[in-house]
Amino acid sequence: MKKLMLSIVLPLLVILITPYLSFGKTDKLDKDFILVAHRGGVVDENTSENSIKGLEEAIKRGYTHIEIDARVSKDGHVICFHDENLKRETGIDKNISDLTLEEIKKIKLLRSEEQIPTFHEYCQKCQGRINVMVDTKGVSDKYVERYCREIETALADNGLLKDALFIINIVPIHNQEKVAYWFVGKSKVCWRVSLEKAKILLNTMPKDIGKYYYIFNYPRHFTKDDIQGFHEMGLKVVLSVNLSHYKTGDPQQQGLDDICKALDMGVDGLQIDSCYDPIILPLLAK
Repeated sequence: MKKLMLSIVLPLLVILITPYLSFGKTDKLDKDFILVAHRGGVVDENTSENSIKGLEEAIKRGYTHIEIDARVSKDGHVICFHDENLKRETGIDKNISDLTLEEIKKIKLLRSEEQIPTFHEYCQKCQGRINVMVDTKGVSDKYVERYCREIETALADNGLLKDALFIINIVPIHNQEKVAYWFVGKSKVCWRVSLEKAKILLNTMPKDIGKYYYIFNYPRHFTKDDIQGFHEMGLKVVLSVNLSHYKTGDPQQQGLDDICKALDMGVDGLQIDSCYDPIILPLLAK
């Protein structure tokens, strides 16, 4: 049934999006376009966030990057999970930071019916197959260095460190900036600033700034001139289009509008929920 629905919906979505796009003579995206699967892959009614099942499906569909949500357990181990509380994905009303890794490993994800993976386990599955975007979810003062080292070791051991992208959230999360600075120069860290502020700060940044940072935010924060300005500075721009961004109205349509806007502006990549696959995947150059 899913394949049948996809065969019907996909052509309609491609027809719908085509009139909006004016990003070139081709209907394909550049081969270097960054496509990030939000919250750990293809997530649906049968697949949990940050699950190995979701990761495998994202790889199968041709995503270039997978977003990993990195949280820390009571005893200082990094695991892949979005929320601090386990209830939404496991049905158990407990916080990750209150449980040891051993206790967490006894809990299964409801939809995927698998264990919650550690960060290292997840990276092992990514090795040589897909790059990663790491969303650090904050860490107590006690575990900052251990948290950073565990993430770095997992990425390095699996050949993912150099091409990894790190997110700093707009709303500050405990010690997140310390974590981000740990990875500047080892991976690329997002820079969430306006073009005007970026120009002011440029003299304080490395000359080859694009090796250290990339621009990350939502489509509503940018114009085509902004994207061009960042490109002239040597920075790539990756924008996020996720259903959770839209609190009122039709999130599917608003997301579609933002994807059209982002592509028309000439962005270098998108972080998307898998519901937008039928729009983006046909445009990826093979």
